[in-house]
Amino acid sequence: MIQQIIDALDELTEGEGYFSIDQAVRVDNDLHLTLTMYKEVYGRTVGKHASWSINCEDVRENNLGISSSFLYLRILRDHPVLFKYNKPYFWILGPEKIAENEKIYGQLFEELSNFLKKYNAVNRIHDFLPVQPGFTQGLISLTSGPQEIADIYRKVLEKESMQVTLQSYPIIHSDTGTEQILLFVNAEHSLYVVAEHFHITRMD
Repeated sequence: MIQQIIDALDELTEGEGYFSIDQAVRVDNDLHLTLTMYKEVYGRTVGKHASWSINCEDVRENNLGISSSFLYLRILRDHPVLFKYNKPYFWILGPEKIAENEKIYGQLFEELSNFLKKYNAVNRIHDFLPVQPGFTQGLISLTSGPQEIADIYRKVLEKESMQVTLQSYPIIHSDTGTEQILLFVNAEHSLYVVAEHFHITRMD
């Protein structure tokens, strides 16, 4: 059923219409969405083309906004938002002299951006950039992330003859690692729901 929505999105041309999340209702651990494709003529909404009900089961997190329009929709099993659910996670630390080193921070920004482009998710870069530093045993905490992010930090720091230290992350976000992401993207930002399962039904 997701393919029906994707096909409808692909058929849209500029000025013909748009998709919108019209309703989001939380019931226990589930989230029930109403998704509508609206017809548009000369910038004016003239009616509905089709609607779908999306039941998101066992929701872990979301950043949805009602009446948010979008032009891209996918259900994915591999995305930076899912890393903390389906990959081993680490605290990534380095030597104290990294603090406020603009050269290293610039290199990290460039390398992380290139990595996230593969997922069309450069807007998630803030999840993996160095955080406000905390110091422990002569080291500075940089960020947290999976091995792929740790490797980026290692690559950048080794160029400056520094080493990365990894520590196990104290929080386990998932017992199964089977979460998926329902991703809505428009020109400005991404909206998403992370859940175990998604069930989609056409309403008309």
